Amino acid sequence: MKPEQVENVLSTFTRECFVGGRAAYQLGDGIYSVDAGENDIRAIYDQENAEIKFFCRYQRDMNFYDKKLMAFATKHGIDTKPCTVTSE
Repeated sequence: MKPEQVENVLSTFTRECFVGGRAAYQLGDGIYSVDAGENDIRAIYDQENAEIKFFCRYQRDMNFYDKKLMAFATKHGIDTKPCTVTSE
């Protein structure tokens, strides 16, 4: 995904998938708030690989957000890659 498309796509995701969601906004250095202030998931734009990655605050929420992301990607014809789950 091109850098100029990132905020638009993430804002559409925010509006469609979160109650009260208006727009995604950049927090800094490629990191975006996308969950309408819930602060449980962040989008991270990897410019080198031209892809958006997502980080969940809590492992227990990963399945919930994965379903939202997959439904959104399917609806909008966005290519997805399998995720790798790691825990620290």
